[in-house]
Amino acid sequence: MGFEWLTWITAFHVLVITIFESLAHYSLSSLPQLRDQDIPDDALWPSVAIVVAARNEERDIEPAIQSMLKLDYPNLRFTAVNDRSTDSTGAILDRLAHGDRRLQVIHVEELPSGWLGKNHALQLGSDASPTDYLLFTDADVSFDPLCLRRAVAYSEQYQVDHLTMFPSVPMPNPWLDAFVIFFFRVFMVIYRAWQVANPRRTASLGLGAFNLIRKGIYEQIQGHHEISMEVLDDLMIGQIIKRQGFRQHVLQAREDISVPWYQSIPELVVGLDKNTYAGVGYNLGLMTLVVLNLVLIFLWPFIGVFVLQGTPQVLLGIICSLLLLSSAAMALRIRVNPICALFFPWIISVFVFTIIRATVLFYRRGGIKWRDTLYTRKELMTNRTK
Repeated sequence: MGFEWLTWITAFHVLVITIFESLAHYSLSSLPQLRDQDIPDDALWPSVAIVVAARNEERDIEPAIQSMLKLDYPNLRFTAVNDRSTDSTGAILDRLAHGDRRLQVIHVEELPSGWLGKNHALQLGSDASPTDYLLFTDADVSFDPLCLRRAVAYSEQYQVDHLTMFPSVPMPNPWLDAFVIFFFRVFMVIYRAWQVANPRRTASLGLGAFNLIRKGIYEQIQGHHEISMEVLDDLMIGQIIKRQGFRQHVLQAREDISVPWYQSIPELVVGLDKNTYAGVGYNLGLMTLVVLNLVLIFLWPFIGVFVLQGTPQVLLGIICSLLLLSSAAMALRIRVNPICALFFPWIISVFVFTIIRATVLFYRRGGIKWRDTLYTRKELMTNRTK
């Protein structure tokens, strides 16, 4: 039989990549654009509170809050929670609040046991916000002035209980753009973004840049109390909302929301420390499987095409071409320079390194270190054992 088995395996690999890339592009094309939402002239706008948790965000907090304060919405208030910052974040927030009475600032001096800092801050912020809607967002997000009107109009028109949206993620160089393109594709396929709005499907989603939730629904699911120790709080709150039968939609909002994610590869590697192992439920076996899949499915073709010969080599060449062309096409669709596709193999290697590093650090530290606070493995497993 020679290498016939290898040919069949590589042919199956081509099929897997074709299906994966097709699903990623289908997901992107199926999600509505927030910018297409009409804004009614005579609407009775429900009240909205934007809740932001900030810890040591002095680099980005002022432009982000100023962007929020410029939102064109008639019934809006802001609650910023300074979560034990050791830099000038608290002073910046107080100064901004002095200039705009809609902004209230809550200062947290001590974190109670059983809580992650961010989740505790968001719960405090929501408790202090008696409004119809809560918009949970991050401290470095910038908004188009009409973003909130469009989002609320959409939620009211389609009776959505939880609306989350994909933002634009501007990066300073093409290799970081390559990471965004890859991460974006994998994220949409794994979480089946195209099925989120279907009440008959279990797919759910929540994105930290924009989680707009009806206050009554938030209280029904007991807010962040149920996910007090969840690192992936945005995803988990979306999961709880969908699981309890409430309506959830996801939109594209790249023209309306912007998040400056990471400024360098080292910052990316360190920044993903807290997320990667939490994403597999702190399961070493599952993390090992994830790493193997990433290497075999996405990285091996770019190695094997120079190692193998004959039909397997040709098939691996097809896979490499599919991945590069799909990356370039995705880049064009989300208005990123398609030259970033050339960095695809390298960014996979960086991502694999990041995952392995985060897993090793989790066991060396005995938990996750996030914003200068160590959360032990026992603490992190609290919500997962309920």
